[in-house]
Amino acid sequence: DAVRACHSALAERNIKLASNQIQYSLLYRYPQENGLLDACRELDVKVLSYSPLALGFLTGKYSSENLPSGPRKKLGEKLFESGNLSSLLEAMAIVSANHNGAPLSQVAVNWCRAKGTIPIPGARSLKQAKQNLESLDWNISNEEMALLDAASAKVPAYIDSSASPFPKKDTNTGLVMFDS
Repeated sequence: DAVRACHSALAERNIKLASNQIQYSLLYRYPQENGLLDACRELDVKVLSYSPLALGFLTGKYSSENLPSGPRKKLGEKLFESGNLSSLLEAMAIVSANHNGAPLSQVAVNWCRAKGTIPIPGARSLKQAKQNLESLDWNISNEEMALLDAASAKVPAYIDSSASPFPKKDTNTGLVMFDS
């Protein structure tokens, strides 16, 4: 509702709503599930997907034996306890092998691209920045997309949308907000 209301209000002023920046990744598919991606496509609003690497969990850097420190440790424990994240990383490794051993980060970024979004991954080093750029050198096939979608669907979102601290309705208009 809110993105449609913003689009409409801006259109009344002859201003195009050009983009919407949302969290979206193989570990956070809520915008796909709640209709936000479809609404943006329908309204011709480009989607900028932030955190496409899901706090580093989609890079292959972490495992059940090598968890991150700090607050991400609890997320890692939750993600790895069922074994489904490991299965997703294995599916990502299959896609990687099909593309000359591309880093898993490139697989994650390309999944977002294949879903029609513009991923904006972070980079802490020149090597990571180059890897992000090199993800533009190849595309995921339909078969690879199906493999990743199936593996991703088995992993619970690493952030529970129902536990979001943000309001479900706009406090001024009462419009339902897409929680992304």
